[in-house]
Amino acid sequence: MDWLYIIVQGLVIIYAIYVFRKILKRPKKTHVISTDKDDELKPQLQEILKAEATPVVAPKKEISFKDRLKLGLSRSRSEVWGKLTNLFSGPALTEDTIDSLEELLYSADIGTATVAELIEEVKKKAKDGNFTEESFKTFLFDFLKGKMEPVQEKVDHSLYQFDKSAEKKTKVIMVVGVNGAGKTTTIGKLATKLRGQGASVVVGACDTFRAAAVDQLQVWCDRAGATMIRAKEGANPSGVGYDALQAAINQNADYCILDTAGRLHTKENLMDELAKSKNVLAKLDPTAPHQILLVIDAITGQNALRQAEEFHKTLGLTGLIFTKCDGSSKAGSAVTIVEQLKLPIAYIGVGETAEDLDVFNIDDYLHALLDN
Repeated sequence: MDWLYIIVQGLVIIYAIYVFRKILKRPKKTHVISTDKDDELKPQLQEILKAEATPVVAPKKEISFKDRLKLGLSRSRSEVWGKLTNLFSGPALTEDTIDSLEELLYSADIGTATVAELIEEVKKKAKDGNFTEESFKTFLFDFLKGKMEPVQEKVDHSLYQFDKSAEKKTKVIMVVGVNGAGKTTTIGKLATKLRGQGASVVVGACDTFRAAAVDQLQVWCDRAGATMIRAKEGANPSGVGYDALQAAINQNADYCILDTAGRLHTKENLMDELAKSKNVLAKLDPTAPHQILLVIDAITGQNALRQAEEFHKTLGLTGLIFTKCDGSSKAGSAVTIVEQLKLPIAYIGVGETAEDLDVFNIDDYLHALLDN
């Protein structure tokens, strides 16, 4: 039987070789062009090859600033404002519920006077009964908006939204703040946004004591296509500001944005130097600077009030830029800061990119904070 086994094995091997050769000889899938109709089919072939060579990429979805704001305030919403749901377990607010609500508002870094007033209003509303979570959110929205709106109406949006048809004059924006608040990055974002609107921008790197800040600002300006005026490390900051404004006037630029050296509000001599930088600009334009904006880090919460008070006393601030809201549960402190300082928030920042900075809008801010 050995010879039979050998024959069978041989036949199997022969058949396997036959099948393998058939596979090798199988023609590959190709697109054939008839030589007789060469000119007619070439465009079709090019389209086929182009379609096969082009990878399928999902279209990039644009994210609105409202969505960015809601995402950026998610920590404040989840750690503080989102806990409102747990307070409403019945048709009426109990004393315990009101006490918990008061504690929650304090944890949100809402000022003492504002919390006291709000609680009194809640107690009045609670007597009517049927105070649900949604009705409370509506009440809270209206209450907080009422605190901020009279101040926010002071914002001159024409200074931050470039209008090509407006009178051609260089608008000077001076940006101040303590080190670490995000001042330099915010200026880079602001320059990028204005350039994106078609404005010409000159940036003065007046923080001459920190070479890293100047280099960082240079990167932002290079990307945005803005002109940057800088000097040697340790140069006189007010001199750099003067040179930047002179360059902006000579170029007939739409904006001149001035970075400044980070200042501790407790150092009187350093604050006096900021005042000098401001006064020097008046030699070139008696109305400059047109805006003086203080950058406030949301993480500092109400502690920023003391900073703002000192900067305001020295410089006469016109507005605030509220930054790093995405990294803090204290984004609600904006309500008290605006109310107590009587200074509007011009811009709010919720991330690292230029798209994460935009003009402050009360309704969008409160809707994102309260999730209603």
